[in-house]
Amino acid sequence: MLTETDKQLTSMSLPPLTHAIAAVGVGSWAQAVTSHYKSSSLPQTATVITVEPDTAASLKASLEAGAITPISTGHTICNGMNCGTTSTTAWEVLRKGVDVSVTVRDIDVHNDLQYLHKRGVRNGPCGAATMTALKRVCEDRRMKETLGLDETSVVVLFSTEGEREYVVPSGA
Repeated sequence: MLTETDKQLTSMSLPPLTHAIAAVGVGSWAQAVTSHYKSSSLPQTATVITVEPDTAASLKASLEAGAITPISTGHTICNGMNCGTTSTTAWEVLRKGVDVSVTVRDIDVHNDLQYLHKRGVRNGPCGAATMTALKRVCEDRRMKETLGLDETSVVVLFSTEGEREYVVPSGA
């Protein structure tokens, strides 16, 4: 999927990817994204942003602690991301390569999912969470500047979950 993404960007005559946003469960997908976009074989490395539900942010807790830190998780519509421990196999790659770990709220993911569905993108909450993360980064001027995110950026939001039913969060 990562090679295909690179080929599609090239076929669209776009410059190399500058930012990749990946959802995190235990971390295997984020590990693949991080390994690929931090590879010295690419024309340039990309900024890697990971996203987790605010009720299940085990990678964020681990990055902040500097070691795998198991957490208790709560309910989230992002079922595939509801993991309380980061993979020991993925940990070193994530620790060394993730530029920022962002958390998102279910209500925001739900709203972004509805937005995407209205535009024909039939993904699930875990897939929409990457868009929610991008919006969150863009709303934080300091984080946006630190990550070098601007109008020249080429950003890919990876969505690895198809449309599915879920319990709509309260307040929606």
